[in-house]
Formats: sequence, structure tokens, C-alpha cells
Amino acid sequence: MQAVTEKLVRLVAATPLLLIALALVLLFSWIGSMLSRRMRWMARVHSNNPYMEGLLRRVVQWAITLIGILIALDLLGASSLVGAVLGSAGVIGLVLGFAFKDIAENYIAGILLSLRRPFSPGDHVVVDRVHEGRVVALTSRTTLLMTMDGNQVALPNALVFRSVVLNYTENPKRRFDFVVPLDPNASVGDAQRLGLEALRGIEGVLPDPKASTLISEYLH
Repeated sequence: MQAVTEKLVRLVAATPLLLIALALVLLFSWIGSMLSRRMRWMARVHSNNPYMEGLLRRVVQWAITLIGILIALDLLGASSLVGAVLGSAGVIGLVLGFAFKDIAENYIAGILLSLRRPFSPGDHVVVDRVHEGRVVALTSRTTLLMTMDGNQVALPNALVFRSVVLNYTENPKRRFDFVVPLDPNASVGDAQRLGLEALRGIEGVLPDPKASTLISEYLH
């Protein structure tokens, strides 16, 4: 009972200090939140890369909050605890990295995709020669596509990062190919001439590079 009483007395005596430490953590968390929303360079990042803007906001907020936690621990005289906490965080991070390997891989792939920027929201892309659609968003784990049929597809960022990405929107001078079968008795020259005249009259067909025709095969 004497030991319990002494611990309770020390706890009550340290209550003001605990409250001050808690207030410091809350204050630094609020400062981090305010700075992450008010930094001027974020507007430029947002216009170029919305995903990186959200990531940088979280990094700034958590970094400032972590500084507040370290100051609070030092105020409580728990400097030795700081090293133990950081060491434990490293071990826990290593264990979680193995346990959630796929999640970590997709998260890192999302960061790399946001830095390389092979596509932007609204671009028409084909991923891995299988998944085709318009890019809706790039999240921390998935790349969202809206297919031509109006269905939403969520692709893991790691899959998109490793795959071949064909971006139809990047170059405005895109060429479309299509096959037109001809009657064996029809004139090939007349068909080519009429086809080119019809293509020139279609809105959106560019004069440079101009449309062309090619005889691919002759079937009996």
C-alpha cells in the first residue's frame, strides 16, 4: 500500500507536466495541419500533381507532430525513452514491412508513378495491353481506370509500374488504323482515292501527318 501510495502521489504531482506535454503534442499537430494547408508551393504541386500534394501534406503534418512528441518526451524526462521508441518503431516497421509487403509495394509504386507521371487524370491509356480506359485517379494503393464501357477498374500500383503503359492522350497526332475489305472486282485505285477524300472531310483528321492507304493482302 505504501508503494502504491507513493506512485499515486508522484502521478498526481506529475499531472500538470503531463498536461503540458499533451498540450504540446496537440499544438504541434495543429501547427503541422495548418502549415500543410497554407504552404504556398503546394498550389504549384497541386496543379501539376494532385497525388503528390496529398502525400507532401501528410509528410509535413506527421513530421511536425513527431517533433512535438519528442519535445514532450524530453520535457517529461523520458529522453532515454525516445531512443527506445525510435528503435521499437524501426523493428515494428520492419515486421510490418514483411507482413504487408504488397501494401508497401503498391504504396512505393504509387509514389514513383506520381514522380514519373506516365499519365494524368483523364488520359486514355492501355495498361499491360489488357486494361484500357481513362485515368480517374491515382491513390496510395491503386490506379483507377474508367473503361470504355463505363466500368471502373482498380489496378494495383505495383502492376501499373511494372507494366507497359500506352498513353493515347500524350501525343495529339495519333494515328488510327482500320481495315476495309474490297470486292475483288472493285478498282483498288478508285477505292483508295475515295477513301482518302472521305477521310479529309472528317472533322479532327489532321493534314500533317496526312492520311494514307496500304494494300495489306489479296484473298481469293
